[in-house]
Amino acid sequence: MKTLVIKYFTNTISEEELLSLKIWLKKPENRAYFKEIIQSNQELDLAFRQIDTEKAYRHIIDETSEKESIIRNVYIPVLKYAAVIILLLATTFLIYTNVDLVQKAETNTDTNTPKSQQSQITLELGDGSVEILNENINQTISNKQGSAIVAKQEKDKLKYESVGANNKELIYNRLTVPFGKRFEIELSDGTVVQLNSGTILKYPVTFTDPNSRDVFLEGEAFFTVQENPDHPFIVHTKKMNVRVLGTKFNVSSYENEDTSSAVLLEGSVKVFKPNEKDNLEVGTIISPKQQAVIQNGEFSVQEVDVQKYIAWTKGILYFDNDRFADIVKELERHYNLKILNNYQELQSVRYTGTFQYKTI
Repeated sequence: MKTLVIKYFTNTISEEELLSLKIWLKKPENRAYFKEIIQSNQELDLAFRQIDTEKAYRHIIDETSEKESIIRNVYIPVLKYAAVIILLLATTFLIYTNVDLVQKAETNTDTNTPKSQQSQITLELGDGSVEILNENINQTISNKQGSAIVAKQEKDKLKYESVGANNKELIYNRLTVPFGKRFEIELSDGTVVQLNSGTILKYPVTFTDPNSRDVFLEGEAFFTVQENPDHPFIVHTKKMNVRVLGTKFNVSSYENEDTSSAVLLEGSVKVFKPNEKDNLEVGTIISPKQQAVIQNGEFSVQEVDVQKYIAWTKGILYFDNDRFADIVKELERHYNLKILNNYQELQSVRYTGTFQYKTI
């Protein structure tokens, strides 16, 4: 019978085997064994103990026994997913009764609040002036005096143009994308950067450094770097740096996260520590479909599903066996909400799911 239980969980069980399993479940000792497997398989022991499991299983068996005359293929989805539904309802009950959603204030007078938590996309120019970017309009961004055009905004995209080699001064702009919003920018070299919620990017108006193209990131961004072998593109974060020539990759380095990571879609990149000099002797090179993670000052590299790490660029929430504690952080950024969890045991429970265009 253990084989049938395994087939049940792997969705390879036949109609005849499923009927045998149903009959087997009528015995109390078998139901107890089956429930133990469900508890360990779903990692929801705490949530599962909040409901009357005996009553739930008796209901399943009674219902299927009373309706033997109904077409058998109706039973298959009912029995197969009943246990999962019970677990989902129990866990949902815990979440709704122990997790509170608090809308963040649209205006905040606390001067210590990070810019990434404000409600508007802002652009800080090199002269210190600050422009508010409304994603629904087109406009031209000029300097404080209005004597020079800095960039052009096309709704949710900001575009810079190269002003040529005559301008040697290295001037930085600072783009801040708050929680609940995303934005795109095309740098003067043609590199396109998509910024996720709660992200700050500092970059030159024009790349005039003869040695490299340097930008500074806090948060998460997806880069499509314009190739230029003579001028490597370097993304600086507090925990790691990413060096490329021309490629597509995602960098995540939020201040409230324990790790920073780089996931490569195309090309080749090298990651190294902020205190290391960029040379041939240092750093770790990763290939497409690999992720480099730095934690406690050490790098690790692993194969990953790239779509999980770039789904946000399409407005998709993509969770794959993720801890509830990590999901909460992403939901807070995505919806501009503060989530208070009063049931700490939920933090280590893992969930899988994909959502697009869904409200909280």
